Amino acid sequence: MFGNRRLTRGWLIAALIITLLAGIVPATVCAAPPATSASPQHVVLTWEGDPRTTQTIAWQTSAPDTGGRVQYAEVTLARAFPETAATAEARAELLPAAGGSMVVHWATLTGLKPGTHYLYRVGDGFGWSEPRSFTTAADRITGFKFLVFGDTQSDRYDLWREVLRQAFAANRDAAFLTVVGDLVEAGQDYDQWDAWFDAAREVIAVIPVMPLTGNHETYTPLWGERSMPTLFTAQFRLPANGPDGLKGQVYSFDYGNVHFVMLDSQAREEARFVPDMLERQKAWLEKDLAASDKLWKVVFFHKPPYHSKTARSNDDVRTAFVPIIDRYRADIVFNGHEHVYARTFPLREGAVATGPAEGTVYVTTGRGGAKAHGDMHANDWHAVYYNPRNEPNYLVATVTDSRLSVAVFTLGGDLIDSWQIEKGR
Repeated sequence: MFGNRRLTRGWLIAALIITLLAGIVPATVCAAPPATSASPQHVVLTWEGDPRTTQTIAWQTSAPDTGGRVQYAEVTLARAFPETAATAEARAELLPAAGGSMVVHWATLTGLKPGTHYLYRVGDGFGWSEPRSFTTAADRITGFKFLVFGDTQSDRYDLWREVLRQAFAANRDAAFLTVVGDLVEAGQDYDQWDAWFDAAREVIAVIPVMPLTGNHETYTPLWGERSMPTLFTAQFRLPANGPDGLKGQVYSFDYGNVHFVMLDSQAREEARFVPDMLERQKAWLEKDLAASDKLWKVVFFHKPPYHSKTARSNDDVRTAFVPIIDRYRADIVFNGHEHVYARTFPLREGAVATGPAEGTVYVTTGRGGAKAHGDMHANDWHAVYYNPRNEPNYLVATVTDSRLSVAVFTLGGDLIDSWQIEKGR
């Protein structure tokens, strides 16, 4: 297994030096692995469990499956990496809709130390990925950032690569990122995912991505045909705490003093497969929000209930989710779908509330890729409206014990909007 130990030790020490200077192990620091069909690709971090003590890592290899494992160690012990690294065995399955040619591997590392920086690599004992690093959440989090991207779907993913790199370069302390659905143009087309992962690879192997589905995740390469988003749920290993029939695409998790909820708004696209999907989510959402004691509650789903396009009112989603969001006073709802940035006044029961403490702010997040729309407009419920037709944008959310603030930037670095909500216990 370690026949190339001398070479491996040399390039890992070099990588570690660059890691300590730059904060991550960059993609350019790499020893070419042995030629093998099992060379790892599309390495991605997510969480299935507690961000303080676990880390889920997934990757892909071309078939046939030769097994997989993760080697990991605290960065402070990296001088002896990988000889003294701990090893976690991975599970594996053939990736659906990829013609049986790809295998997805995943493992959840457990028993990790909170607030600790780890070095890791994935492989099969012969072909290894380049070393990467991740940091577990602190046991007591006093503040953190997360990044939010609008739809990244496109026929090309160079702008997604650029906006993701720019956002991460400006916010290397971000705890995780999310995309609010429509990651790719046709969610059942593996070539689309291949391009998406390749564009994002330098970031999503370093900080977790906790995405949600959009309508395009149900699209197949055959025009007009729809499917459950099986390529999404196979490639992103997410908490399995959602309602039956929707696990892996509806879920919730906690980070610090925030409870995050990811919903699925694709009732029309998935009706043939889960006819009562909105009813299932309503019952689950009620219990999920009622059980949370976190100071902040943040909800995500793809189709906005307060829209910017007249022919796209999404009444079914509004009827299903908004009354529960009102009842439990969620602070912010992030949506996508329309490729514009729009922030509502605090709303309750469809009307403008007296302030954030009495309502919920709904944010349509713009676009994280190349696809722009021109047939949109502001509505009466919008406090801020901006159509990023010239370049994509991203959002930076910063959370403290008493404040949740959001800043919105273009790819070029211009500030589109900045706002905050404050409250005490």
